[in-house]
Amino acid sequence: MLDVLRDNAQSWIVKLLFAAIVVVFVFWGVGSFTRDRDGVLAVVNDRQIKITDYIRAYENAVQNLRQQYPDITSSDLREMQLKQQIFNQLLNSELLLQKARELGITVVASELQREITRLPAFLSEDQRFDPRRYELVLRSHQLTPAQFERDFQQNMLLEKMENYIALPSRPNVQEVEDFFNYIRSRVTIDYLKFSRDDFIQGISPTDEEITAYYHENRSQFMVPEKIRISYIKLTPRALAPLQDVTSEEIEDYYRVHQNEFVQEERLSARHILLSVDPDASEEEIHETRQKVESIRQRIDQGELFVDLAREYSQCPSADEGGDLGSFGRGQMVPEFEEAAFGMSPGEVSQAVRTQFGWHLIQVYDYTQAGTRQLDEVRSRIRMLVGEEKAMDQMADTMDDILEVIITGGSLNQAASRLSLEIRETDFFSREQGPRDLPLSTAAISQLFAMDETETTETPIMIEDGYVFAQKTGVREAAVKDLEEVRENIKQILTGQKAMDLAREKAREYLNEVTLEVDLSPEKESLLKRSLPFDRQGFIPELGMSAELASEAFAVSQGQWLDRIYSVGDGYVVARVAQHIRPSREEFLREKDQWMASYREMQKQQAFESFISMLRNQAKIRVFRPDIIEG
Repeated sequence: MLDVLRDNAQSWIVKLLFAAIVVVFVFWGVGSFTRDRDGVLAVVNDRQIKITDYIRAYENAVQNLRQQYPDITSSDLREMQLKQQIFNQLLNSELLLQKARELGITVVASELQREITRLPAFLSEDQRFDPRRYELVLRSHQLTPAQFERDFQQNMLLEKMENYIALPSRPNVQEVEDFFNYIRSRVTIDYLKFSRDDFIQGISPTDEEITAYYHENRSQFMVPEKIRISYIKLTPRALAPLQDVTSEEIEDYYRVHQNEFVQEERLSARHILLSVDPDASEEEIHETRQKVESIRQRIDQGELFVDLAREYSQCPSADEGGDLGSFGRGQMVPEFEEAAFGMSPGEVSQAVRTQFGWHLIQVYDYTQAGTRQLDEVRSRIRMLVGEEKAMDQMADTMDDILEVIITGGSLNQAASRLSLEIRETDFFSREQGPRDLPLSTAAISQLFAMDETETTETPIMIEDGYVFAQKTGVREAAVKDLEEVRENIKQILTGQKAMDLAREKAREYLNEVTLEVDLSPEKESLLKRSLPFDRQGFIPELGMSAELASEAFAVSQGQWLDRIYSVGDGYVVARVAQHIRPSREEFLREKDQWMASYREMQKQQAFESFISMLRNQAKIRVFRPDIIEG
C-alpha cells in the first residue's frame, strides 16, 4: 500500500484518500466511524446537533473573543471551559426552538425582513438598506443569505422565547430595597492577629523530624516523568502570514468592517485613596483631606506618585503603585470620572472626594474617541484576511503533511517542504503539559504513550486548529535526594510549628476575652479596627476571609466571634464593632438602577429554571463527548 502511495504521491486519488483519512481521524478516531451517526455531535429528543454546526459556533466564538481581547490565550479559553459553554448554548437553543414550535411561537417573513433591513452593517451612507452591501458583508464572513437569514430568524425566535419566559418577572419595591440593604450593608471589626512570623524565632526542626517528613511525604518530592516534542502548529493565525493578501482585499475589509475599528475615549490612571466612611464626622473628613493634600505636596516636590501610592493608598491597587489600568467613561464613580477625564497625561489632580474617601489621581495615557485610520490597522486587517484564507487551506495543508509522514518522511521534511515553522517544547510533565501549547489531557496521554522519536500520524485537535508532533526526548520519573530538599522541608516544618503556636495563642486569647465583660485598657489598646467591609469577604488589612465576613454579619455589635479564623499567615480573634446599614436616601437615589438590575436577575433565574426543566424532560444523547471535553 505504501509503495502505491509513494508512486502516486501527487495524484488526485491520493489527495482524496488523505482527505478521507483526515476526516476520519479528526472527527472519529481510528475504528470508531459509524455511518448512522456520521457528523452528529448529539441528539436532543429527535433532532440532531451536527459537529459542523458546533465547530462553526466554536470558531465564531473564538474569533469574537480574540477581537475583543487580543491578548487572550489558549489557556484562558480552557479555563473558561469555552467548548462546554458552546455546546450548552447549542443545546439550550435547540431545546428552546423545540418548545417554541410546541407553543406555536414563530417569526414570520415580514418580521425577519424588517429586522434585517434595519441592521447598521447593511445600511448605505444615506441609512437605507443596501442589497449589494448585504451580499458583500455576508460573503466576507463566508455566509450565504440563506444561511444568515436562517440563523437570524432562529435568534429572533430565541429572543421571543426569552421574553416569553421572563413575563412573570415583576419585582416589587420593598423586595428590591431589602436586597439593596443586604448587599450594601457593611460591618467593621476589632481584631487581634497572631502571625506566624511572631513565633518563628527559635524553632529548629531536628534531623529526625526532617527525615521522617521526607519518608512520609516522598510524593511531594517526586520529579515526574517528562517528555519533549517538536511540533507543527496549524492554526489560521500561524498560516495567515503565508497567505497572499492584496491591498484591495484590505481596503474592502476596512470599508465593510469599519465598526470594528471604532475606539471609545479611554484613559489610564493611577490613584492614591485614603478611605473615609460615608458617615464619618466633618472633623475626620477634614483630617483625611489634609493628609491627602500633604501627600500631593510631596509629589510636587519630586517624590514619585507610585512610591507614595504603595506607602499610603488604602486601595487594593496600592501594590501596583495605585495603577487602575485603562478605562472608559461610565466605569468609575461620577466624581472620579469627571476629575480624571478633565486631566492631561502626566497631570496630578487636587484632592477628589467620592463615596470611598479622598483620592489623588494621576493620568498617564489618553486615547481620543474616533475611528482608527486604515494605515493604523492595515497590518491587523492583513492578518484577519490572511486567517480567513488560511481557514480555507487548512484541510489541504493537513493533507500535505500527512502525505509526507505516511510515506515515510519526517516532521522536519514536512515543515521544510511546506515552508512551515517547526518548534520544540521544553520538557513537560503530564500534569502541566507544554507551555504555550494548549493540549487536552487525552492528547498529552497520547504523546506520553508514544515511543521516543515517534511522530503522530493523526492531527491533534487544539482550540483553534491542529498539531502534528514528534517525541524528541524522555526524562524518567525520580524522587529528589533528601539533601536536595532538606532546606525546603526545614522551612515547611518551621512554618507548621509557628502556625501551631499562633493558633494555640489565638485560642488562649479568645478564651480569656470571652470571659471578661469589659476588657482592660491594655487589651483594648492591642485591638485594631478594620475598615468597613461587605459580605463578599475581602477585609482590608486581612485579605479574603469569607467565613469571618459571613459570621461577622450574623452577630450583634460588641459580640466576640466564637472561634478563631485562619487568615493568610496567621490567626485572627475578632469582635464586631459596628453594623453599617445604607440609608433610605441612598436607595432612592439608585432605585431605578436597582429595580432594573433585580428584574434582570429574576429574568435570568426564570430562564435558568425553564432551561433546567426542559433538560430534565428531554432525551439527550451525546455521541462525541471527546470533542466537547478535548
